[in-house]
Amino acid sequence: MIESPVLQDFYAEGKAEGKAEGKAEAVLRVLRARFGAVPEQEETAILRVKNEARLDDLLESAAQAADLQAFRRSLAS
Repeated sequence: MIESPVLQDFYAEGKAEGKAEGKAEAVLRVLRARFGAVPEQEETAILRVKNEARLDDLLESAAQAADLQAFRRSLAS
């Protein structure tokens, strides 16, 4: 099956967006497990991040932060 370059680009873009969305959800899951409810402002900010490397950093921060305030600082930087 031959696919057009446009379809291949569309597929790759969708795949990248899905990976980023999954990583953002993982960050939120860790935060909820550690600190309870995540304020809407932080949740929205996390879900807006599309860079996978940045999301990896946020996931590490979520796992290591002493409290939600410490995580907020890493989110802002």
